[in-house]
This record gives sequence, structure tokens and C-alpha cells, in this order.
Amino acid sequence: MKLLLIVFGFFLMSCSSAKVIADYDDTIDFGNFKTFGFYENVGKDLNELDVKRILKIIDTTMQQKGLTFSETPDFFIDFNIEKSAEVARNTVAVGFGNADSNSVFGVSGGIPIGSKKIREVLTIEFLTPIKEELFWNATLESTVKEKRLPQEKEIYFQIIVPKVLSKYPPK
Repeated sequence: MKLLLIVFGFFLMSCSSAKVIADYDDTIDFGNFKTFGFYENVGKDLNELDVKRILKIIDTTMQQKGLTFSETPDFFIDFNIEKSAEVARNTVAVGFGNADSNSVFGVSGGIPIGSKKIREVLTIEFLTPIKEELFWNATLESTVKEKRLPQEKEIYFQIIVPKVLSKYPPK
């Protein structure tokens, strides 16, 4: 079952052209950062379960990069996901009409097929601890099913969060 969910996760990401866009302050020496912490209101617009999922993945990914969590960090991490409705692109056309020598009459319409999709934009930001100034951020936009199982969300986050953090540190 887990293998099926992983395959589904890769299929989910392959259907959208998810591209990470990163921006950073080029005057910062990123080699000076050794510890990180999470911003006080991290993921403020997300539900608590999604926040926990993302926090765990960020923590693991940052440790793999050689950084450690600290209560007095070199920088804070904040993240959020903006959601908006996605217009259905797949439709089935239905129409009927009548034509004779002097007039033409026709009616047609589209019926959406497939599940409803939403557009999600994940943004991860790194901020200085004292002035809370932004020095690095990256975003990833993707289209996903509106109603997902918790396991589907977990796999989705396991794919996109490391993809966003792959742009840190800037090269």
C-alpha cells in the first residue's frame, strides 16, 4: 500500500510542472549559518496537522544539509501555503443543432471531468533572528487534488519541501 502511495505521489508531481523559484540577499555569507529555528507563527494559515508534517520534513532536510535546530538559532524558518481554485481544463463537449437552407441553430456546453483541483503555492522563508529581515526565500507552485487523504498529503510534502530546500544554500 505504501509503495502505491509513493507511486501516486510521483505521478501527482509529474502531472504538474512544479518549478522552484528562489531569491536571496547576495550580500549574505550563507556559510556563517549553522543553526536554525522556526518562526513563532510558522504556517499560520495551515491546519495544525499540515504544520507538523512540514516542520518534521524541514527539520530532517536541514539536518541533512549539516544544520542543527536551536532555541537560539542563527536564522528562523517560516513557511506558508497559499491556496486558490484551479479552473478545470478537461471537459467533455455536448452539443446539438439544426440547420436548414435559411437558418442555423446550435447549442453546446462543456462538462468538467476529473476531480476538482486547487493551485497551491508553498513559500519557505529564512529570516534573521534579531530584526527578522528576510534573506532567503523560495516558492513552488503546483496543482493538486482538492480532497486528499492524509497519506497523500504526507507523500506530497515529502516530495515538494526538499525540492524547495534544494535551492539552499544558493550556489
